[in-house]
Amino acid sequence: MQAAAVESADTGADDAQWARENLRQVDGRFALDIANVLRLVELHPEFQGRFKYNDTLNKVIDRGSVMIEWRVFELVAQIQERFLPEIPSEIAYKALVVAANKATK
Repeated sequence: MQAAAVESADTGADDAQWARENLRQVDGRFALDIANVLRLVELHPEFQGRFKYNDTLNKVIDRGSVMIEWRVFELVAQIQERFLPEIPSEIAYKALVVAANKATK
């Protein structure tokens, strides 16, 4: 059990370092905009290349599986918890759709 807690703490430190190195900041705070979430989805090793957009279904695809509504919410919550706590969920969702669309072309 302790190992999992240590691993979780390390992931948090790694996430914070990655965010400082890759996300845009304004006045010492992370910018809460679509561009920053796009950077996250397109550049972070955990998310990079995972998402595509299916025009026929009008849905985001995550590694071949359709992202039903709760999976999208789960991803948005993960982005908020790990990287951008104050990002509105609508902005995170829009950035996910844009990133998936860009990756499909």
